[in-house]
Amino acid sequence: MTVVFESGFGNDSSVWSQIAPRIRAAGAQTWVYDRAGMGKSSIDTSAPYSLDNDVHILRTALTDCGIKGPIVMVGHSYGGAISLLAASEDQRIKGLVLLDAVVPGVWPKSEVDKNLEMMRGQYKEVHEKAPGLAKVAIPWAEAMPATAKRVDGLSVPDTLPIEDIVAEKGRDDPASARIWSDAHKAFTANHPHREYVLAEGSSHKVMLDKPDLVVDAIIKMLAQAKGR
Repeated sequence: MTVVFESGFGNDSSVWSQIAPRIRAAGAQTWVYDRAGMGKSSIDTSAPYSLDNDVHILRTALTDCGIKGPIVMVGHSYGGAISLLAASEDQRIKGLVLLDAVVPGVWPKSEVDKNLEMMRGQYKEVHEKAPGLAKVAIPWAEAMPATAKRVDGLSVPDTLPIEDIVAEKGRDDPASARIWSDAHKAFTANHPHREYVLAEGSSHKVMLDKPDLVVDAIIKMLAQAKGR
């Protein structure tokens, strides 16, 4: 069994430094990487940015590294969207642990429009102060409407076990926080193989604020996914 870690937007593999060693100590193999444009990875800016392309890169990298499965994926934020899409297409994935993740319903048009307005106001500053990040951040932002539509249309098998950990303090705006929470509750409700878990007191970066909760969830998922 291999635990594959998928970071959120703007993060590299270093965010898993408190988690991955403990999973290896528990007896599982781990696989971490820097997504295109993050950390030590480069990005091909000639290709249009899309969620599907990020999943294609992930699946290709797993295959190139000889990861045959079974796999438990751990996805944070946008990395949760990548994990969900990958799980809908890749039979190697036998379980998911989502950390304050992008799931169907968290980005209705009102949220997408609000986020785009905010981010577009920062493009000039990002270009000037972090040109490397701009190569990823701006295409990612402009792809958000298409990403939201793709996530909302996902069909993840009901039988796939999913541990959905949601940060209590992941959003500053009360309206956005309510939309996010309601979407996660709807995502897990009436699904016997999906569990909603509230990370009390946690910010959006659950793996940093609540590492014990995350480790316990992964170990629990490894037991659930065994033999599937």
